[in-house]
Amino acid sequence: MRALKKRQIEIAVLSNIHLGVESCQADALLAYLSSISPKILVLSGRVLEKDFTVQAAFPPRHFQIIKKLFALASAGTKIYYVYSSPDALVRIIKDNSLSNVHCTKNLMLDLDGKKAWFTHGDFLESSLFGKKWVQGLGTGRLRILAGIIGLKNKVWNAAGKRPLQAPWHSEADGEDRLKKEHTLRQTAVKLAVGRGCEYLICGAPHHLFNLWLETSMGKCQYLSAGDWVQHLTSLEYNFKRWKSYRYSEDKLSPFFADEDLKKMNVEEILSENLKTGTAIAS
Repeated sequence: MRALKKRQIEIAVLSNIHLGVESCQADALLAYLSSISPKILVLSGRVLEKDFTVQAAFPPRHFQIIKKLFALASAGTKIYYVYSSPDALVRIIKDNSLSNVHCTKNLMLDLDGKKAWFTHGDFLESSLFGKKWVQGLGTGRLRILAGIIGLKNKVWNAAGKRPLQAPWHSEADGEDRLKKEHTLRQTAVKLAVGRGCEYLICGAPHHLFNLWLETSMGKCQYLSAGDWVQHLTSLEYNFKRWKSYRYSEDKLSPFFADEDLKKMNVEEILSENLKTGTAIAS
């Protein structure tokens, strides 16, 4: 039987895959990752829900996804983990040299001459950015405010507390929520335009977004990959344009599950894919 040809794409973006919990949609994620051959894979939001080294509490199928990620990196895919707060995966990447795997809180890429800013957007989690008066601030003051909120979130996370949630985490669909969501997007775009970006890829919203927004500073394409656990969605960049991906609409992806992915334990994964002492490529 002739093997199906994988889709060649420039960039794929996945948000909030939550490995370590049964609801992570592991089978669909494995099929999707097996169906594409991206030059760059960006992971945003929560990737590992539990400690990577606790194998007893980690579903075996999820280890196969980690193996698949390492296999993509070994084949040449650059993987960037854009995180909001350090977790087990960040510690593993920082403590070991992983070929083609990088972690960062903010990622800037040049896409065909246009600047793209990838961020989880944890500073937007604060309800403060939903205030209308924030829109009147200049870019410089907005960046200072974002830095202060990011520092506060870091302190709260260290203390085991959660910051006030942004409107998009609310279940209500009232007009007030929609207005606040619009204000948050406008603020985020204003920050992106101030950085000279034409694309803003934000991981904080748990809904798929792909729209152009214009502010007093200029316009920017605002994008979100949504939430894989809830919506099975991602973003893909190819041929100088972004498009939204929905697993439910993909008729071929379910046929791509790799037969060679066997049940592996953490020791095998580490021994095959960690290269201690090797410098990470810039």
